[in-house]
Amino acid sequence: MSVRVRCSECQAAFLVADDAGGRPVACPKCGAKQKPPAARPETLPVARPVPEGEPDEASSVFRPSPEARERRSSRRRWIAAASLLVLLAGVAAFLAVWPRFRKRPLDVAERAAEAYLQALVDHDEEAQRRVSVVEDPPAIRSFFDPTRDKARTRTTRGPFAPIAALHRKIDGEYAYDPAIGRFTPRNPLGPAAETLDALHEAKADAEKSGLYDKMKSGDPDDLFDAAEGLGKVFEQLASTTLAPKKILPTYKMLVEEAKPPLPAEARTLALAVGESPKTWDALLKRPFFTLKADGPFIYDRAEVVANVVDELGSPGDPPTPMRLTLVRFRLEGIDTAWRVVEARRVLSETPPEPEAPPREPDDPHAEVKSLGEPQP
Repeated sequence: MSVRVRCSECQAAFLVADDAGGRPVACPKCGAKQKPPAARPETLPVARPVPEGEPDEASSVFRPSPEARERRSSRRRWIAAASLLVLLAGVAAFLAVWPRFRKRPLDVAERAAEAYLQALVDHDEEAQRRVSVVEDPPAIRSFFDPTRDKARTRTTRGPFAPIAALHRKIDGEYAYDPAIGRFTPRNPLGPAAETLDALHEAKADAEKSGLYDKMKSGDPDDLFDAAEGLGKVFEQLASTTLAPKKILPTYKMLVEEAKPPLPAEARTLALAVGESPKTWDALLKRPFFTLKADGPFIYDRAEVVANVVDELGSPGDPPTPMRLTLVRFRLEGIDTAWRVVEARRVLSETPPEPEAPPREPDDPHAEVKSLGEPQP
């Protein structure tokens, strides 16, 4: 049996064996010596049920005071709150770091760029030809993070019929010379006759203006005027009859001078071809101007940036960005798939400057007039 004792110093309650014989015992909390009362049968405590949440007196010799219980409960709440904060911080850190370890799925253009870069690393020329038309590929040792530049992604759709009509007209008037990349007139006498007519007309105009008389006078002012007049004559001939677009035009010149002008979407595609005809010949495995389909076309253009390590660089050199240009063209059974058409290293790039806000017109009627005019 046990006897309940309350410490006279710290007021803590504890139990001691009833056979202590009245000997002093130390308080388990503060250590003060306490003398337990003699146990009497009639004063022994009666067993009672212990409420849920309250410590069993028979299982412990120490019962904390209400203040101690409150401190313990407050400490547990603080520990739980701190544990929750640590857990939340760990989850946030994991979510921030996880994308670096998880490989992002690549889209079709990025996969084509990755295949091209891997072919460069492996020196696999056959694989390079399957995914690119680049004639002088760069030499790299490794690469990582091929990412599409969405700001430079373009898709152009439209009917091909206007371009096909232009091609039929070009085929009727010109023959293509691949050695010079230009078109020559099928009837060379026509441009020759126009050139002769223009030269004789310029000569007649010079005689009427007294240009030859000024050249013969020997007067410095007359000679200066004569030289200026001859310059204007040659400038006019160079911009009209003797212009390259009249004698040996390129595909781009023929597109720009097309009558009637091509629609916006068709013009965008045709000018893109005119800027790099050799690239398109390699893409289609035939000259672009031989296409005469009437259906719709889709022209996709994308740019992918990857970090690469130069093969000829020194060990430890930092990677540099490389920008790949890819295109895809589809038209009535033709699908070039995504192909790399250009690969260039980027040393530094500056974002495009924002457009300047429109200036207020000086004339108060100018704004009303401009609003009434059709916009290009």
